[in-house]
Amino acid sequence: MKKPILTLLFFIATFQVIAQYTVNIYGQIDNFNSEEFVFLAVGGELMPLNLSSSGSFSVDASITQFPSYFTLDKVSKRGKIEHQLPRIWFESDSVKVNIDWKDRTFQMEGIMPYQSISDEIEALRGKEQIAFILRNPNQIPSLYFTEREKEKIAIDDLDKFTQNVPEEYKKSIYVKRIDNYLEAKRRKPIKKGDQLKDFSLPDKSGDQIPVISRNDKPTLIALFSTGCSFSLASIGLLKQFSELDNNSVQLVTIWEDPTKEIWLNSYQDRKDKITWTNLWDEFGFASTYLSRKSWPTFYFFNEEGVLVDKFKSYNKKTAKRLKKLAG
Repeated sequence: MKKPILTLLFFIATFQVIAQYTVNIYGQIDNFNSEEFVFLAVGGELMPLNLSSSGSFSVDASITQFPSYFTLDKVSKRGKIEHQLPRIWFESDSVKVNIDWKDRTFQMEGIMPYQSISDEIEALRGKEQIAFILRNPNQIPSLYFTEREKEKIAIDDLDKFTQNVPEEYKKSIYVKRIDNYLEAKRRKPIKKGDQLKDFSLPDKSGDQIPVISRNDKPTLIALFSTGCSFSLASIGLLKQFSELDNNSVQLVTIWEDPTKEIWLNSYQDRKDKITWTNLWDEFGFASTYLSRKSWPTFYFFNEEGVLVDKFKSYNKKTAKRLKKLAG
């Protein structure tokens, strides 16, 4: 019994969500085409890979949990990001990998036992892929791919999947995002004339803050993403709005960023302008409940929490609508 107990304790420990953890990924890429733009994707962040003349590289990245994965990508001639290798799973804060760029193979010490399962999932498509991951709730890659494909899976099937996830995996970020998706889907989709069923999200200190404060004020909610240039540009519009409305409207920004690090520290010079309630949609609940289709999206609720208006994009009309709301 000793070995299973130790294994269980290991997975419980490593699947705790970590606020911040730095990993170093380094190694060598052979047969590299110097005309290609290569990126390393890890922890929800896409970073350009600066290779030496010999093909060596070293990158420090932030992740939120172990185990995690990284990919090597390139930009196609059409400007699309294309995976050049399968997702490579790891559980160490220092990872060395040797890659042959021509035949898309890699060598690495400490390859995870479920790497082959991940490769098999990636080789499948459509219904076959979904059927496979749903049959394997006890495999770490299945948790990742189920969360990624959750909108293509029936709610009952997702519910059954999470019920069959082993206890030691339930605290993984993938399962938490599925659980939040299911919770949001169980609520009535919010439309104009509907009252928001309030919920809370974390602020920069990690405190859970109600999205709607019952202070007899209307509320303007803006759903943003740090990876969206229009969201970043909209901070200036909201700053002007906050100065025009004379504190008569509660202003809330909600960021759909993959990590707290990206939310708080990327483009900090622009985000320093934010003086109002600023929250993180840590597990995607707000995005699902508010039926967000693009960034930025704005929602205006009256004093009773009833949705009065919803508009998206960043243009002159957005500025006019915000000015009108400010009175």
